Amino acid sequence: MRGVLRGSYRTVLLGFFLLRGAWLTLRHGFSPEGRKRLVEIRRHWYRRGLAISGVEVRYLGEPGPAPALVLANHVSWLDIPVVGSALDVHFLSKSEVARWPVLGFLARRNHTLFIQRGGHNTEHLSRQIAEALLQGERVVLFPEGTTTRGGEVRRFHPRLLAAAVDTGTPVQPVALDYGREPDGSAPRASYSGDDVLLPHVWRLLCRKKTRVTVHLLPLIPVAPGTTRRELADTARAAILRPLGL
Repeated sequence: MRGVLRGSYRTVLLGFFLLRGAWLTLRHGFSPEGRKRLVEIRRHWYRRGLAISGVEVRYLGEPGPAPALVLANHVSWLDIPVVGSALDVHFLSKSEVARWPVLGFLARRNHTLFIQRGGHNTEHLSRQIAEALLQGERVVLFPEGTTTRGGEVRRFHPRLLAAAVDTGTPVQPVALDYGREPDGSAPRASYSGDDVLLPHVWRLLCRKKTRVTVHLLPLIPVAPGTTRRELADTARAAILRPLGL
């Protein structure tokens, strides 16, 4: 019963919190000066949302300077606000999200790059990423292409790393560690396989605490002649080390 009350209370708070995010975006998201202000408040907004949800984040390491292509292992839908709380970044998202109420508006006005599922638009997306990097921004990718239970990091797909190779932009590896449950099982925060989003969100909101450690690892420079595959493997190896995998 206590967990249900906790989850209900947090759900109400998050509803108001999302509406506040929409209001801040409406207020600041339509002028160059306002967008600079959004950059300043965006990480604080993510951190506040995580705190409301009972997510406790520990940050190890320091973010490298922008521009950078940020590569992270992928465990949960929580990875997005967790990375956003550590770094100001452009996210990639499936195109359907752009049409979602409130969340779609927030995504569109906060520099999300949208992927058309089945549209074979890798080249177009790579150009978008390269353009953002050349403008001094950070773009985050989850190059495994899917989530895991946290006990492995799958091989990184190198295709979208072309933007870093073509522009000579360094890569910032980020390792996300949700730990294990006390009985040694996979972390409850992991979202993979047959999990369904809304029930999964509800279970996490009912939990007293969810913990995650963010390892901000040293930048990997992109030397002339570096291939996408080499860059992908180097970044994956860097992420494996602090995870002990």
